[in-house]
Amino acid sequence: MTNNEQQPAKRNIWNLLLGIAFTGYGSYRIYHHLNSIEIDKFGLFLAIAFVGLGLYDLYKYFILKK
Repeated sequence: MTNNEQQPAKRNIWNLLLGIAFTGYGSYRIYHHLNSIEIDKFGLFLAIAFVGLGLYDLYKYFILKK
C-alpha cells in the first residue's frame, strides 16, 4: 500500500457498547422519572445527559470516519 492510500477507519467497539449502555440507562431513568411523583430536576438532567452521551457515542461508532 502506498502513502496515498488510506486504510479504512477502524471502528471502536467501546463506542458501540457505551452508547447502548448510556442510552438505555438514561432512557430507563427518564421513564422512571415520568412515572414517579417526586420531582428531582438534577436526576432528570443527569438522565438526559446520559442519553445525549450515549447518542453521541453511537454517532461516533456509525457515522464518523477518521
